[in-house]
Formats: sequence, structure tokens, C-alpha cells
Amino acid sequence: MRGLTTREKRLLGLCLLSIFLVANLFAGRAVMRALGGSKERITQLKNELAENRMWLEERDLWERRQSWLEENLPASLVRQRISVGNAQGDLMQSMQNDVLERRLQIERQTLVEPQTTSFYDEVAVSFRVEGEAAEVNRWLATLQAPDRFQVIKNLELELDGRSREVEPQAECDITIARWFAPSAGVAPMPAEETPAPAEGQPPAPEGNAAPAPPAETPETPESPPAENQPSSENVDLTERS
Repeated sequence: MRGLTTREKRLLGLCLLSIFLVANLFAGRAVMRALGGSKERITQLKNELAENRMWLEERDLWERRQSWLEENLPASLVRQRISVGNAQGDLMQSMQNDVLERRLQIERQTLVEPQTTSFYDEVAVSFRVEGEAAEVNRWLATLQAPDRFQVIKNLELELDGRSREVEPQAECDITIARWFAPSAGVAPMPAEETPAPAEGQPPAPEGNAAPAPPAETPETPESPPAENQPSSENVDLTERS
């Protein structure tokens, strides 16, 4: 077996060097990718740490807010035994009454798909209202309040340039939501149980029904005279004889 020539040795060295460089290139790319992901993870963890520190600094404030929410948030629809449709209808009716009292016009009204989260349940309605701009603004200012648990989810307000009224007119597209305590895992309120009647007494009447009359005690019939029973006269005659 002959040995390698100088040229063949050079070609073999270049080939091995190329393989080494390519392997290092792939390894370097993998390392850089790993380091890049680690840097992103480190940045994310730093942001989470700063956020958690901020929550800890304001812990007392948020605990007071949580207590206030637990005390004032309207009971869940399940506990109130109200359907989602009825809750949406009540919200829409209250908005309609408020708008009409202010002499505004409702051009369109629709129900919005209800939402359920781990913190609250939401029902919402959407309106398109037109009328005097100042009155529309006053109406919008009354919609949100901490104790009403209503929120404006979407609002588009613009002046109506086509109106010929003396006072500026406005067009408002708005979506209003109302929040309730979450219904997930909440059992309905138990029905009031009617106490069981005492033994020997009739059950209590339901609603406004008149009470049942007392049961009449049947009269005990007199026992008939026993047949073939000797009278007192026959007894006396027998004793004398």
C-alpha cells in the first residue's frame, strides 16, 4: 500500500478542516440559540419579579379592594335565580328608560354575547343613540359608577354634521356591560322548607288556601243488647224457685 502524496495529504487536511468548521458552525448556532432563549427568559423573569414587587408594595390597597368587591359585587345569576336572558333584558330596559327620559333617540339596539370569567360574569347590550350633543354627554357621564358595576366596553361618539337643528347633535355607538359575581361552581340558594306538621295534626295549608275544617269525631254507637241475656225478673224467679 503506497503512502499519500503531498497533494493528497493537503486535500485530506482541507476536508477534515471543512468538516470541523461546519460542525463548529452548527454547534455555535445551537449555543447562540440557547443563549438567546435564555436571555429572553431572563428578561421575562425580571419583568415578573418587578411586577410581583409592585404588588407586594401595594398589597394592603388591593386587599381592601378585594374585600370591597366581595361585599358589594352583585350576587351571581345562579344565586339570584335569574337567567342570562332576563339579566340582559333588565339592562336593556333600564338603558331604554334612561335614554327616553332624556329625550334621546334609539336608532339601534342589540344583545351582546355574554361572557364568563373566573372573576365575574358579564351581560352586555349595544345601542346607537342620537340626540343633542350636550345631553348625550351628560347621559354618558352617568353610566359608570363603582356601586353600579357597569362598564362602557366600546364607545364611538361623533357630531352629526347633517343635522339642521340649532343645537349641535351627536351620534353615539356604545356597548354597556353589567357585572355579576362568577356563577362557576356556585350552588343556587336553597328553597325555604316548610316545617313538618306535628304528629296527629293535618298539614299546614299552602298559600292563601283556607284551613281545612277539623275532622269530626265519629260518635260511638250504643252497643245493642246481647241476645238471650236473662232479664233481672227471670233471675229473681229462678232464685225463688
